[in-house]
Formats: sequence, structure tokens, C-alpha cells
Amino acid sequence: MRTRVIATVGPACADTRTLWRMVEAGVSVFRFNFSHGTLADHERMLERVRKVQRRLHRRIGVLQDLAGHRIRTGRLAGGKPVELAVGQRFTLYRQPIPGDAHGVSLDYPGPFHRIHRHQMVFVDDGKIHLKVLRATDQRIATEVIQEGALGERKGVNIPGAPLDFPVISQKDLRDLGFAIRHRIEYVAQSFVRNAADVHAVKRRLAAGGSHAQVIAKIESREGIQNIAAILRAADGIMVARGDLGISVPIYEIPILQKWLIAACNHRKKPVITATQMLEHMIDHPVPTRAEVSDVANAVIDGSDFVMLSGETAAGRYPVEAVEMMRVIIEHTERHAPFRGVRRTR
Repeated sequence: MRTRVIATVGPACADTRTLWRMVEAGVSVFRFNFSHGTLADHERMLERVRKVQRRLHRRIGVLQDLAGHRIRTGRLAGGKPVELAVGQRFTLYRQPIPGDAHGVSLDYPGPFHRIHRHQMVFVDDGKIHLKVLRATDQRIATEVIQEGALGERKGVNIPGAPLDFPVISQKDLRDLGFAIRHRIEYVAQSFVRNAADVHAVKRRLAAGGSHAQVIAKIESREGIQNIAAILRAADGIMVARGDLGISVPIYEIPILQKWLIAACNHRKKPVITATQMLEHMIDHPVPTRAEVSDVANAVIDGSDFVMLSGETAAGRYPVEAVEMMRVIIEHTERHAPFRGVRRTR
């Protein structure tokens, strides 16, 4: 195959036998999602991946996906999700407090006063929509516009809000030590805004003697606007459609995907297409027809890698998801043109 498969590791594939079967099914790279799990968890999983690599005498890449500047919801009293209803008032707090059906804390370190009335807050990949009613330094009063079950450690996006983040978070700085110590091949940098973000990660890796390739995840309007400079700085791009589909209107994603892939192909930089590619297979043994078309179109567009996330990390059918993706890729490459980077190498 010219287009290769990246699979995210997690509880669904935590044993060596399942990892082995996934490699036999078509995985070329395993993704370690540093938004979840402890360092000890990742150390144990990496050892299992290395063991499979040694037994199969096959090179298997490892991609460390940094958490980046992600705002997340805090702890909930009792640890169980709370149901939010349309029209309900809900408060977001700066201070860490046990959350409930009336409010939850956020782990954003700065004050909230720069967030304006009527701005939208999207929680859990856009499943829950909140409208800002008023904001002070310490809290944001909102109204629930789209209801849902709110859980702990769910991602929060506030498109257009002038939030202040350092170039590299303290967590990312610590986590880059993992890439340096274990000679990880690829590091995916989340929420890349400009070339300076990429250079900062590359400097940290180089200082530790790492030669890892840095993959810039395009997840915001600012990243799209600065794509030319980002492409010059990065070793590759990930079209991260989840957060990108919150930062820009969701109907723009198909054209942006094609445009970003074409830009990478033109500059001979590898490109990964990711998010919800076979999401139906988290709970079902077969994908939807739309998902099959999505994977095939990503191949035709010129993707060098297509990525599985929850399908292999937490799904019921991790091996079957890899097999399905491989079959779609093989059939598409036999019967449709391909414009990916490896064709030009």
C-alpha cells in the first residue's frame, strides 16, 4: 500500500496479541495519545509495541501526539457525567471545584474576562453548545444551546476568544522527554498556530538529541492562515478534522481537507488525514457507507496516512477496523489515481 494506516493505542488493544494482529492487519504506525493516560501507561504500552516489532522483525513507527493547549473540564462530584438540557444555565469556573449539573471547572490558567457575551463554547468535540451570557475573571455564565451528557476531562473550544497560551505548555515540555528517551520517530504537535510553535518543539527535541519528525496538527483558522510558513517549518501535517470542525464551520471541512492535502503534496511533505474515519466501528463490526467513501476520498485526495483513533483505542473491533481500512485503501489504490508524497519519491 502507498497510503499507510496509523492506529491509536489504548485499552482496546493493550495486550501484545491484539497489537500483533493489528500489525498483521496493516498498521504501519502506532499513535500514543498524550491527552490521556499516565507516563507509566505509555511506557508499558511502548514496551509491548517494541516487543511485537522484535518478534515480527518489522519496522513499526511510533507517533507521540502531544496534548497541546487543550482546555478541559474538571472533576465531577461522583465522577459520573451530568445531563445538560437546552435553556439551562450552566457556569464554568476558573477555580478547581467538584462539578455538578449547575457548573464545572476548566483547567485554563488565565482569567476569563476577555471572553465576550454571545461567544459560543463547544464541549466534547462540539457535542454540547453553550452560549456565553457574561464573563468575569473567575467564571463564565452560559446558557445551554445544544444539550448532552457532560463528562470529566472533556475538551473545550471557544472559537475566536483571545486566549493566552505559552508557545509550549508545561505538560508538553515534560512529555517531550518521552520522545527523547525512547527515540520516538514522530511527534504530532497539537493546535499549531504558526511556524514559531513548530520551531519551539524542534528546538526542545534537538536539545535532547532527538531526530523525531514534527507533524503539525492543523486545528484552527489561524493554522490554516499560516499554512505556508508552517509547511516550511514542519516535517509533515495532520488534517485534524475534529477540532478543526469546531474552529471553522463544519461544512468547510471537505474543501479544507482537499486544499491542505494538495498543499502538502505540492511541497512533498507527508500528510495524515484523521478523525472519525471509521467511527461507527467503535461499536459495530462494519463501517457506514459514508465512512468507506470518506477513507477512499482521503486516499484519492493524496493522503500519505489515514488514522484510526477511538476505533482502535477504545472500540470493540480494533483489528477489524484496521483490516477494513486496509481493504478500502488497497481497492482505492488499484482503481483510482493517487497523488501522495511517496509517488514522487
